[in-house]
Amino acid sequence: IENLEGYDVHIIAEGRVDDLDAFILAIRNVEYPVEVEEICTVKEDYKGEYSYFTVIRGSPEEELAERFDTAIAIFSRMEKKQDISLEKHDTSISLQEETIGLQKETLNLQKETLNLQKDTIGLQKDTIGLQKDTISLQQETLTEVKGMRSDLDNHLNKEISEMRMELKEIRTALIQYGIMNAVKS
Repeated sequence: IENLEGYDVHIIAEGRVDDLDAFILAIRNVEYPVEVEEICTVKEDYKGEYSYFTVIRGSPEEELAERFDTAIAIFSRMEKKQDISLEKHDTSISLQEETIGLQKETLNLQKETLNLQKDTIGLQKDTIGLQKDTISLQQETLTEVKGMRSDLDNHLNKEISEMRMELKEIRTALIQYGIMNAVKS
């Protein structure tokens, strides 16, 4: 494997046709930050010239710059995910505030209902029915809020876990290439 100008890569591989086809398919399906636009293959008779895998690297400066570009792209992705997560958190807080406001309104309505109950026994029966409905709605609202909190918590935990994994991979790569010393955590 050798990096060429213009972000092209030159790979020489020998082997069985099925293995080489699987290798080409794996290259096509490689994930971010690599982007495969085109694969050109030249098929020749098997010569048995290559017995091991070698990576031909560029200068340390070029390799370091490439790693920094990759790290910047990963950090940018992480920042976007964090922004989305914060937006969802803000939405959740707004919904909770709205729910609390509705609950306060409901409590005020209950107080008015109690005052009307003192005046009419017939209205008391209707008011009790309304109170049961209100309590049921409050329970549904609380259940919904709890569900939203749980969903948000799960989402945030997943995002944080993914960010930690990506940071660990970056740190490992930086240590591996001597950019950063190993630090016990």
